[in-house]
Amino acid sequence: MMLTSFIKQQPRSAIDLLKAQHEQVKALFKRIEKARTRSAKTKYFDELAANLAAHDAIEREIFYPACEKAMGMTDLLGEALVEHGVVEFSLYQADRARKDKDFPFKCQVLSEIVEHHVKEEEADFFPKVEKALGKERLLELGARMAARFEQAKAKDYHPALKSNLRQVLAGTLKPSKSSKPASRKSATLPASKRRKAA
Repeated sequence: MMLTSFIKQQPRSAIDLLKAQHEQVKALFKRIEKARTRSAKTKYFDELAANLAAHDAIEREIFYPACEKAMGMTDLLGEALVEHGVVEFSLYQADRARKDKDFPFKCQVLSEIVEHHVKEEEADFFPKVEKALGKERLLELGARMAARFEQAKAKDYHPALKSNLRQVLAGTLKPSKSSKPASRKSATLPASKRRKAA
């Protein structure tokens, strides 16, 4: 049974949804660590990567822009966006190493980076967001985010991961408002820089 089933429940706030996804990711890291065979590890890793890519999509496309609109670009929001780039890079490295001896090491580093991000987000950022956005707005965002999460999870995570990594390497902090996830921010770059970023 996949761990995503417990996320499909009654409408919940954006923050409750994100916290549930954080717990799900934590459980998947434990499964990867405890798995005895390479095939079991990579099976759980695929589920983890799909969850992380979809989680990134709902935070960077929906949640963080709503936070910025209500609170401005705070230090905590800026750090969260940068941390997403570090997670994307580490996820890409682990994905590329799935057949290598250093796959467990790269998964462990990814786990530690995600754990740091989650702790900071839940302890410091979420309480400020709850105050700034209020219960009704968070419920509205939660419904949009839940739908987008399922949509993103249903697709192969590799194209989104590569697109996000190109943006990270190009120094992009957040997706542009007018672009879709696969072409974030690159549309605003001059043609010569778009070719280099790709």
